[in-house]
Amino acid sequence: VIRSQRKGAGSIFTARTHRRKGAAKLRSIDFSERNGYIRGLVKEIIHDPGRGAPLAKVQFRDPYRFKTHTELFIATE
Repeated sequence: VIRSQRKGAGSIFTARTHRRKGAAKLRSIDFSERNGYIRGLVKEIIHDPGRGAPLAKVQFRDPYRFKTHTELFIATE
């Protein structure tokens, strides 16, 4: 049995997910993403335990109300 297949079995072979920073996702598709692009500001590049690539915290301005949204992306080169 491959070691990575035992990660869901329980006991000592579980994945170490306690100190993870969060789920890395892309922005939700709204009007500005469908019809062009939206500017974002990279606020922080952080290390996520259990992941090979670093994460980037990016802030976007809300196009409809006075608000900022912070998203978590995988920081590629």
